[in-house]
This record gives sequence, structure tokens and C-alpha cells, in this order.
Amino acid sequence: MAIRFVRWSMVMLLVFGAAGLTACGGGSSSDSDSSSSDSAPTISTEPSSVSVAVGSSATFSVTASGGTLSYQWYKAGSAISSATSSSYTISSVTSDDAGSYYVVVTNSYGSTTSSTATLTVSDSTASCDTTYIDEVLTAIDTFESAIGSSLTATTQYDTSSYTTSQLNVYRTDWSNLPNTSYSRPGITLGDLSSSTQIEAFNTLAQTVLGDAGYEDFEGVLAADDYLGYTKNSNGYGAENYHVAFIGTPSETGMWTLMLGGHHMAYNITFNGGCAYPTPHHIGVEPRTSFSSNDHYASAYGTAVYDSGTYKVLDSKASAMVAIFSNLGSTLLKSAFLSGETFSDVLIGPVEGGTGSYSEVSSEFSAVEDSSERGVLVSELSTAQQAYVTAAIEQFVDDYDDTTAARLLEDYEDGYDSTYIAWANSSGTYSSSGPDVTSNETYMRIDGPRVWIEIACQNGVIISNQTHYHMMFRDKTYDYYNELSSD
Repeated sequence: MAIRFVRWSMVMLLVFGAAGLTACGGGSSSDSDSSSSDSAPTISTEPSSVSVAVGSSATFSVTASGGTLSYQWYKAGSAISSATSSSYTISSVTSDDAGSYYVVVTNSYGSTTSSTATLTVSDSTASCDTTYIDEVLTAIDTFESAIGSSLTATTQYDTSSYTTSQLNVYRTDWSNLPNTSYSRPGITLGDLSSSTQIEAFNTLAQTVLGDAGYEDFEGVLAADDYLGYTKNSNGYGAENYHVAFIGTPSETGMWTLMLGGHHMAYNITFNGGCAYPTPHHIGVEPRTSFSSNDHYASAYGTAVYDSGTYKVLDSKASAMVAIFSNLGSTLLKSAFLSGETFSDVLIGPVEGGTGSYSEVSSEFSAVEDSSERGVLVSELSTAQQAYVTAAIEQFVDDYDDTTAARLLEDYEDGYDSTYIAWANSSGTYSSSGPDVTSNETYMRIDGPRVWIEIACQNGVIISNQTHYHMMFRDKTYDYYNELSSD
């Protein structure tokens, strides 16, 4: 069941880590695990990065073991006066508080330094829409009431029942593959058995996604039904799409709503009522127009998508192509990744089922260290930059208006360090630019935070045409930056 709290002010208290909120003060404490060996402390839960508006409260916390412990928090390498508990709270954040924080934990045998966490401070005090989170929680309540206690127990992974490490494994348990090739947490549409349950599932998807996102959601389900029921391919169909709640849904805590299946992974992490909707994978086969009839309508009297003709993800692909078709010959050539070829997106579900962000971080580091990244958006004309913005909007607009506006503003602020790039199957420049009908056509936007890539590859079922794989990531806030990179 979703948990609600009375909203006592516009200030949100953000608490991170298994240690939770503890009182400030005191230079040492006896760890709950009284056993110790002749070694320095061990940190089991690292401080987490925090993003808040000016005037809000922010808390960093750490969990450590190893006998009697003392703590000292640091900002940008300098010790913070009186910050000597397992948690450190800033009661009213200012822009000057932004920066990197870590803690040194000490016992009689030595010291251990935590990983660094970042405090990001927004000037906006309206960065999150409380109406949105309330609507999402209501939709979850309605859905869980409709499916009953047994299916709810399979859908929800409560914070009280799982460790942080276990929850992080579930958070990363997504893929582009069909259900026959990859098992996902939660329940599927196929587990539902009444029109009331299906309607509640539809309402949940419509509520958590924006209009554009729900259009993609319906389109991908229709495409999988087309593969399964029109092309008669085993293992495909709308009944295989799943939903799961990782953590306990609430207005104040951190938890993730997962919605997906073949060619779909909506991973929306909520923290303090704010939505962080990445990583987000979307794809479709076929790429061209098709007609599909929802078999749920005849079976249950309730459809999960509108029967009709679809051309799924066409607007996303067209917006990316428009970036490059409007560059002119010189910039188009400069944006080409010479000698590189991509059979798929570069950073798809590489962390799948690991609970770790290390593989993703390694991939991003490799891109940043490469000799070719494309063309800087800041080098483009105002008109050319507008095409980049339009392409980013195609992805952020899949979510509620407030989240979309917040992300777009942040991504535009990073245009001085944002690159656009493309590639083809030969690795040799062609003046014709990206061609979505050609296998191994590849396009991407690569910023300080935003990462969007589209890969075209030959179809699996419909092999005489390409199909899309797309990824939208936020280098800072995938999973709200809660995964370890160790």
C-alpha cells in the first residue's frame, strides 16, 4: 500500500541511506554490531547524492561497522565543524552548500573514507509537482486494491522486507529482451484476470507517464501483439508486460516504479516526491506502420491499447535525424564517429540484475576519454541548437510536465559540454547522413548529464527492415544515483 504523509510545509526532508535520520552531535557512537576485528571500519552504506531546492533540508548518512566509531564529515576536502555523527544535515540549504561531501569513519585501528556524494542545489522551489506524486500514489492504491493481496505481495518489494543491496538488484533487473529470454520482477498483464484489474493497470500507466509516454507505451504493446498474434511468433504479446514497485511507495521516501517488457523499460525513481525517470529504454519492431487489434478487448471487455494503425517512435527518430540533416556538410562530417560502428545502443541494460552502476560508469568514462565525441552543441547556431532541444524534448516529455521542464532546463544548461554524434555500418563518412532504414545507423546526444542514443538494427521477426533501440539516461540521476559504482 502506498504511504502518505501530511504535508506540513513546502520544505522536503530528504533522508538517504540505511542509517536514516539521526540526531546531530556527539563525536562517537557504539556501532550496532559490537563485534570487531583488528581492522579499520567497514562502510556498508555509502552517502548518497542529494538534489534539493534552496531552503530545503538535505541529509547525508553513512552506515559503518567495526567497534566504537567516530565520524568527521568533509565538504570539498575541508572538515565541517561539529559534523561528527553518522549523518550530517543541512537544515536550510543555500546555493553555497552545493558541492562534494564525504565522511571519514575512525576506530582504534584506523580510518575509512566514504565515497563522495554530491549536493546539487536548484534555485527553483517548485522543482517537483506534489499533485503528480499524489496522483501516482492514488493510482497505486487503486491498482493494489483491484489485484488483491496475493498479487500485491508479488508486485511490491517493501523497504522493510529487503536490504538496500537487494532492492538495487531489483531496480536494475530490466532488459530489452522478450520475457521468454529475461525474467523481470513484479507481475505481468497476463497475471490479471478481470476488467477491473486491467483498467487499474491502464490507469496506473496513464498516470505515471505523460501523454507522449503513454502513447509510446500503447504503441510498444500493440507492436508486441503484432509480433505475437499477427506474425504468430511465440513469446510476444501485451500480456508479457510487467509492473513492480521497488521500495515502499510514499511521498517522502525513495522508491522505484518499474513498467516494461520487451523493448520497454520505464524506471522512475521517486525521492521526496520528485521523479527521476531514468534509465529509460524504448524500442519497437516493426519500425514501419502496422495494424494491431487488442485481444484483451474481446477476452475481458477492456483494451490495454487502442486497436488501429501505429507507427511507433517515429517522432523520436525523426527529431534525432533532423539534428543532423540541418547541420550542413562541414558540421555533419565533424559529428561523424569515423571508424566506429554500433550494432546496438552503446549503454543499454549493461547493469541488468547486478545492483551496481560500475559497468555504466565505465562505459561513460570510455566515451569521455575517446578522441572523438562529435560536435559540441555550443558550436551550433541558435536554429541548429533548437533541433537538439526538440530531440531531447521527445524523451523528457514522456513524463509529467514539471519533471520534463526541470530536466530540459538542466540539460540545456549543459550545452557547452554536450556533443552530438552519429555513425553508420561502414565506419566511413557519407554525406547522406543518418539513414534509419540502414542497419547499424546510430545517433546520440552526449552531455554532462543527458545521454540519448538511437540504434537501428535489422529486425528479429521482421528481418527485411530495421527496428529501433533507444536509450535515455541521466549520468547523474539514473536510479537517483543510488547505485554503487564499485
